[in-house]
Amino acid sequence: MSKKLSVIAFLLWLFAILIWQFLFYNHSVISEILWEIHCIFSSVILLYFIVNILVKDETLDFIKICFRIVFKVWLIIFIAFSMHNSFNQKGFILTSTFIFGYLEGLIDVNAWLRNNIFKVNSKIGALLKTKSDKIKLSIIAISIVHFVCAFIALIFFNID
Repeated sequence: MSKKLSVIAFLLWLFAILIWQFLFYNHSVISEILWEIHCIFSSVILLYFIVNILVKDETLDFIKICFRIVFKVWLIIFIAFSMHNSFNQKGFILTSTFIFGYLEGLIDVNAWLRNNIFKVNSKIGALLKTKSDKIKLSIIAISIVHFVCAFIALIFFNID
């Protein structure tokens, strides 16, 4: 099952990227940053994968706490400074928002999978055999979220 889960995770990651590419290839705003969106999304998944392999679950929870502090406290401070001092760091703010948000989401999905007790005969329970399976299921979940976000962005950019 683990090999099948790897293929599903890879295909959903690729599908999420292709949906963004298809929907925004000719878009006046998003088309210029599609490559960056794909790179950041893929890099966050790779970072999550590496961190999950290298650290214990408890350490991962602490890393999540640190990301929440950075994201919810310091990012707001950066935004306030950039508005007050005309400190033009929009790219940094947008990129860090993307990175911290998606990485926090991956860690949260993993914690949810780790902390919930699923029946062995349920669909999710049957897939949760190893830590590696939880990592792959987290990547599948965040790829689905990324896919849904493409349509939300499409609606947002088409509002007149």
